[in-house]
Amino acid sequence: MPTAMKNKIRAFVAEKHRVIFWVVIPLCFFVFSFCIIGLFAQHMLKNRAWHEVDNTIGVIDSVLNDANDTASQALTLLGRPCDTVVEKLRVMGMQHSLVRTVDLLHQRRVYCAPIPSLQNIEIINLPVSDSEQAADIEFRSGTSLFFGQTVLVLHKPQGENGVAVVIDMRYMLHLLNMIDTDNNTSMTIKDLYLTSDGKLLPLSSMAKGFISVKRSSATFPYQIHISISFQHYLQYLINTYGLVMILSVIVCVVMSLLIRKWLKVASSIRSNMAQGLKRNEFEPYFQPVMDAASNTCIGVEILTRWQHPADGVVSPDVFIPLAEESGLIIPLTKQLMQRVAFVVANTPIQLLDNFYVAINISAQHLSDQRIVGDCEAFLSVVREKNIKLVLELTERQLIEINDTTLGVLDALQLLGIGIAIDDFGTGYSGLSYLRKLKIDFLKIDQSFVAMIEEETTSRIIVDVVIDLANKLNMKLIAEGVENVRQRDYLLEKLVVYQQGYYFARPMPINQFTPYFEQL
Repeated sequence: MPTAMKNKIRAFVAEKHRVIFWVVIPLCFFVFSFCIIGLFAQHMLKNRAWHEVDNTIGVIDSVLNDANDTASQALTLLGRPCDTVVEKLRVMGMQHSLVRTVDLLHQRRVYCAPIPSLQNIEIINLPVSDSEQAADIEFRSGTSLFFGQTVLVLHKPQGENGVAVVIDMRYMLHLLNMIDTDNNTSMTIKDLYLTSDGKLLPLSSMAKGFISVKRSSATFPYQIHISISFQHYLQYLINTYGLVMILSVIVCVVMSLLIRKWLKVASSIRSNMAQGLKRNEFEPYFQPVMDAASNTCIGVEILTRWQHPADGVVSPDVFIPLAEESGLIIPLTKQLMQRVAFVVANTPIQLLDNFYVAINISAQHLSDQRIVGDCEAFLSVVREKNIKLVLELTERQLIEINDTTLGVLDALQLLGIGIAIDDFGTGYSGLSYLRKLKIDFLKIDQSFVAMIEEETTSRIIVDVVIDLANKLNMKLIAEGVENVRQRDYLLEKLVVYQQGYYFARPMPINQFTPYFEQL
């Protein structure tokens, strides 16, 4: 695809779809920042839940360890007559505040309990184990001693006999209610779970929360489960990170406004440029190109300045790139050529034969045949002055070397127009340009000329460029010559054609005739 077409497409996208820049980009940043804040809040809330689960398990394990110790003591009483051990069972039940009763079992039936009504009534349906060290726990609901309440029973088996320790759950329920997770905390044993409000429900009915944390005890067969609802998560997010979210919104709004302002300025410049072309606000300037050996002006380079009616002089560094991107560079160059041709054709000064007039063009010009017609029109107007028109290719854009480009260059050279590479070595140009584009002039950039006064190693770059041009039979023009030392060094290297502030600054085109009259 030709460069001109690509630039037109880019300009169209920037002009027609600016909402992508000032709305979508800040919105994406807004969504991204909120996602990061949300994920961080979720991580912190989950870490806090883990901490609460670990603390709760620690407390419950402590209670169960006391009950397990009591059960181990009671195992020594198995097989004795109830009336000889019942008082000891009553004392054991009072050793720990949460232990309510210690019962002896025979063939899974209570045969001795501190409360006589429990004897031969309660059946403890727990797995049989031969290990006296193993302890099991289960939830029981609606016992004779704790009617309508859920209790926790720790069973220490010994064959079909054993000890059952009944633990009061009211303290544990209080512990579950203390966890700040919107009361969605539960204790799970086997296929049942106990909610924080004391309800005993089947595990299959447990609802899954937005954030779920569960951990098993390493000592006893139970789990503590915390389920955090999405509503509680949002409340935590707002309460904890609300200020950060507000700051993110402010940053996004400021970003959107800045981007919109930038696009508005860019669009305004493009619009003003189009209007400026119609109002002839782009003034051609010229800077003399000198034969430094004889101190004779042998030509001029045409520059441009935008005299904006409100903003004053606008720098070429601002509007030239925009002109290239928007495609206005082609009509702008045409207008400059017309105005320069008129001044040169009507000056009473007798100019030198093949007086050098250089005009800058960009890569877009080489993909458009209109530049050939514009040059023909220029030469037609100044034909009596015997002008040597030179087009200086700037290096801001990459030149695509294709059939169209080569065709335009051939047509220009048939008209006797010279081609120069401006600011050689600072942009896209390379040896392939010199080989394929049939270049007549190389212009040494002012940044290289400035190196002349530096140490010897920096001068090597200047010398290489000079040697390259000489070996390729190209004429050299040095830009940015600012003092006599630079001039003399270039003359020593046979670089005769020079321009810069040492000779003359750029001047408005209406001073063209007065300048040559005073020479």
